[in-house]
Amino acid sequence: MSEKNLELNRLISKIYRVSMKLEEKSLCLDRNINLTINELHLLECIKNNTKGDDGPTISSIAAELDITRPSTTVAVNKLNAKKFVDKIGCVNDGRSVRIKLTAKGEKAYSLYVNYHNEISEELNKCFSDDEKAALGLAFEKIDNFFSEKLSEKEAEEFDF
Repeated sequence: MSEKNLELNRLISKIYRVSMKLEEKSLCLDRNINLTINELHLLECIKNNTKGDDGPTISSIAAELDITRPSTTVAVNKLNAKKFVDKIGCVNDGRSVRIKLTAKGEKAYSLYVNYHNEISEELNKCFSDDEKAALGLAFEKIDNFFSEKLSEKEAEEFDF
């Protein structure tokens, strides 16, 4: 691997680690939210997949987050025990359970969104308009690259 490629790899990894650590310290420590980053991401998934009074199912959450249904069930049960979500039986299918944020869950989600908005606003001030445009294009390319690589890996799972 060339030195230039190695440096890009280090930078991407460092940005990921530092941003996750900052998110955890800012939300979980500074704002006294008794949740892990993964639990906050789960709340975000639930909120984003709630339509009206209809929350997502365990299966749809698992698919969205690309984790197993048993792992999703365990995570949802923990959030339920902490009173961040409610599990509601589905009217149409007695076996299915819908997940909805409680008032406490809505508050935690709101703090999560506000944190991301604050960070985005602060970061936005660091760049000129031209730099923001270039950065936007660079992030789109990075996103496309990783999305394509993930699609390739998922397709390989079905190759025999």
